[in-house]
Amino acid sequence: MNADLRDRPIFICGHPKAGTSLLRAVFDSHPQLVVYPEETVFFRRFLPRAAGLDLEQLLSLADETLIHIFQWNLTDPPPSQAGFPDRDYSAIPFEQVRAEMHRLAAERCRHPGDVLSAAALAYGRVCEQINEQTRGWVEKSPYNEFYAAQIFAWWPQARCVHILRDPRDNYVSYRRKHPDWSAEFFAANWRRSTQAGFENQKRFGAEKYLILRYEDLTQSPQTTLHQLTEFLQIDWDASLAAPTRAGAQWQGNSMFAERFQVISAAPVARWKENLSAQDAAVIEGMAAAQMKRWGYLPAVSAGPTALMARWRALSWPIRRRLARWLPSPSLAHQDDDLDD
Repeated sequence: MNADLRDRPIFICGHPKAGTSLLRAVFDSHPQLVVYPEETVFFRRFLPRAAGLDLEQLLSLADETLIHIFQWNLTDPPPSQAGFPDRDYSAIPFEQVRAEMHRLAAERCRHPGDVLSAAALAYGRVCEQINEQTRGWVEKSPYNEFYAAQIFAWWPQARCVHILRDPRDNYVSYRRKHPDWSAEFFAANWRRSTQAGFENQKRFGAEKYLILRYEDLTQSPQTTLHQLTEFLQIDWDASLAAPTRAGAQWQGNSMFAERFQVISAAPVARWKENLSAQDAAVIEGMAAAQMKRWGYLPAVSAGPTALMARWRALSWPIRRRLARWLPSPSLAHQDDDLDD
């Protein structure tokens, strides 16, 4: 294996339910990329536990938290598959991936990030996806944008693709997973994620950190996909327009129980039928600067709805602090860190 391949990761960044899964699926079958089929949440879960561990301990942790997915199967699911009953990797031999990961890490482990590259490339090797034309490996976890400094310190040749979605649509989708997230809490989280992406692009350069809009990918896929190939310096391939997961036809990741086999614009502007005017106004007020920068136009600008939304936005920090002293079902979850 070309040793340089380990140093050419592509990280997909962005807020949950912003289109990160779609972007991974778009890359999945490209012949020049190795795409890890699940989120590793490497920086938020693996890395904090890796401090002070030797190589053997790091690899044991990787068995548990990175490559455990290759033990997932539908006939005899292990405990780690809880919450992911639709995933089946029984065709991928876990022990072979494990042995290859250990071998690659033993060859070179300068920092914990080399364990992640070993896991991704072990998967690629076992699945026979690596050849002389392979240009890089891809990892997708929401909130990767908060770790860009560490990414580029470990992998100077890395590329990050940050996908951004209209926060009103993003909220409509994500609150189905977290119904206790208020519009205020979501807007603060989306704003923080989006601002991190903007600052990363400014700091590291647009040639290393690309920000693209979900709406452009779904409404103008050919143009946006060609932009991605130029940014990543990979060849155009028809597979980009036919999303997959681990080589199998992708079924989408919709919180509305929809199934998509192609890139679809159906979820765009869904908020207009699924979001109250007041919640929309709260998001528009709290994330106004970021929305304007990326071309998301406000819909509520005046009247009682806008005034109430402004009060909610201005009072939210105080109400959030009070929730710590007077917890209520609607505010309890919002005491969590914003990157939860």
